Amino acid sequence: MQFFHLEQPLDEMMVCDRDGCEAIADYLEVEDDETEQCLCAVHTRSHKCASRLPVRASNRRVPYRSVPLV
Repeated sequence: MQFFHLEQPLDEMMVCDRDGCEAIADYLEVEDDETEQCLCAVHTRSHKCASRLPVRASNRRVPYRSVPLV
């Protein structure tokens, strides 16, 4: 598994993939089979702060939950 600091889109904020969680996602977790999850600090399995991880955008072809910026 690889961990990245999630690069957010410019016009919206991606929300954590966990059911019932509405927190902003800071982490991108990529499984060995290339499955991606966008997660908040509470739900990530990373032991490092997001700011210490390499930055990467998620695959935009995969649906994700988001909230518009005001």
